[in-house]
Amino acid sequence: MSEVDQDDFVGPIIGLGEIADAAMEAVYIDNPGREVKIEQNSGYVRVQVKGECVLTVDTMSDVLGRQFRMGDLEGSMPGFAGFIRTSDEAIRFIASNK
Repeated sequence: MSEVDQDDFVGPIIGLGEIADAAMEAVYIDNPGREVKIEQNSGYVRVQVKGECVLTVDTMSDVLGRQFRMGDLEGSMPGFAGFIRTSDEAIRFIASNK
């Protein structure tokens, strides 16, 4: 994969645990039709979507089976790829070349 193609993939890096597990499921629900890559490592999960990655509070809450706040993700996220936009309803990671 070329460097430009890698720059098109954006999303969070999340420490292992229930938030990472939920994000790995929710990313497919919140990003229909987009190319998704999941990279699991010994201490973290890298969730990547080509172009734009969206994770919504509603989907994360549904997957977790409990109330979810964006702060839950932010506290578990030591890093991310792309530009980030947050709101009370969703977090968006946008490719830098878009």
